[in-house]
Amino acid sequence: MAAKSALAALLLCGGIQAECPGLAGLKLRRGVNTRALGRHVPLPTRVTSQGRRMGMRRKGLAPRAESLAGLPDFLPYPSLASAKETVTWIEGRGMPGQVVNPSMFGDQLRLVAAKDVPKGEPVLTIPSSACITRDDVDKDPMLSKLTKGQDTITALALWIMKERALGEDSEWSPYFKTLPLFTYSPITWTPQERATYLRGSFVLREANQRVEALEAKWINLAKIINDNDETFGSLRSELTLQSFLDAFSVVLAHSVTLENANQIALVPLAEFLPRIYTPKEVKDKKEFRMDYDPSLDAVTLLCSSEVKQGSELYISEEYGLSNSELLLSRGLVKENNDEDFIPIEANIVMADVLYGAKKEILQAYGFGENHKFVVYRDRLPLELLSYLRLSRLSNTDDLLKLNFEVDKAVSEMNEYEILQLLLSEARTISGGFAAPDQDTDRFILRNPETTIPAKLGAVLRMGEKQVISSFMDAVRTRLAPIRGIPTKKGMENQNQEIIDMFDTFESIPKAPQKLVKDLKDWWTDENNWKDQD
Repeated sequence: MAAKSALAALLLCGGIQAECPGLAGLKLRRGVNTRALGRHVPLPTRVTSQGRRMGMRRKGLAPRAESLAGLPDFLPYPSLASAKETVTWIEGRGMPGQVVNPSMFGDQLRLVAAKDVPKGEPVLTIPSSACITRDDVDKDPMLSKLTKGQDTITALALWIMKERALGEDSEWSPYFKTLPLFTYSPITWTPQERATYLRGSFVLREANQRVEALEAKWINLAKIINDNDETFGSLRSELTLQSFLDAFSVVLAHSVTLENANQIALVPLAEFLPRIYTPKEVKDKKEFRMDYDPSLDAVTLLCSSEVKQGSELYISEEYGLSNSELLLSRGLVKENNDEDFIPIEANIVMADVLYGAKKEILQAYGFGENHKFVVYRDRLPLELLSYLRLSRLSNTDDLLKLNFEVDKAVSEMNEYEILQLLLSEARTISGGFAAPDQDTDRFILRNPETTIPAKLGAVLRMGEKQVISSFMDAVRTRLAPIRGIPTKKGMENQNQEIIDMFDTFESIPKAPQKLVKDLKDWWTDENNWKDQD
């Protein structure tokens, strides 16, 4: 995993931790969106049918249409001439003879191979002098006052703000002719847009928390700027909260992790390289990896096989991302994304007389008193069912019947109870979407006058609702063989129709926790996306 966007490399989404080599011990959590998260129970197959930014509020280059991944193309492209100018600029910084051409690949502006390139030889070579890392930012006399104590993403965002404010006076101006001014990550949306277009999605709370944290961070940065008028005087009017949020979103989407250099970098032309995930089971797949080559003192793009002239170039990713992750990190979504999920939290309570025993059992299996699980449209984690079965047990003898390794009910009544809890939680989540409903979401996607945030939100909601619907079908399927209403004496009224049981679900105690509290931190375990006291 030599190269990923900054957030794909650093976003923490809960679940299982895995060491990320080359980032000086920084921990990467891939638990939420990887299919390897524990054992999963297949869900029944369910067949489902399947803007222009009004009044562009900011001048400059809007995100390229490719970032909308399947949505209609409304946005202006960087011109082909500007892209070629950037290639010439890179060659002038010490790396002549590039073997790539900016080209319209279909209706998208991409990079293609200008000639056949053998396996093992660089397809693209960007000199380090044309790349920007944290070390470069810290050496900037103007920015050093701002970046002290800040994380790398913030430091790179501040560099973008400063160089953009300089305009044509910046030596990096050719780069900014192709680098987007902002992305459609919800951190760049208005509060009303987030509240309206993310309604019902767990991404709404996450996006609001991120914006609040960034706003608090900017208050501290703005104070430094205002206290150093002699340093920032001519640029103060350009250094605003909105420009900070815009630049931050660009770094999240377009920066690259260079493991050989232990750096996150802004690499010119990388904005023309789509990030593509190819499942490991695909045979003869072609993978492009971007990393730093110390022998060339340059960032290179290498392919796992020969590259033919005219081939489109991209950066391979090790993991597929859900639409929630894609939207937060890159401002894009994919229709019918198989990685879409719904997070559900389970826990045990200290008031439980078997709390101690249950805690020890959970720890033995690597779980805590609170644990977040993810449910996909075609499968749910076996561990979630086992965890809930354990949480509802009240008899010590039943603890011995529990097995986290196999999908086996402890008792009919216990199974009925946890399935009703799951069904109730799923209905609560589904009800949170309210209007617009699925048909309205489809209308939003067809309407040429709809804003881009509205379209992105519609695809996000449709995917999450499909997951919820499949999940509810799976729970109903498991409930169907169980007849009767549970009482303290056990299962009674064995001939009671299952539909009557569904009508009584509101009387069953609610799940211990509502959905998931957050997607974890953006980068590390220490909440360093927030300013510390």
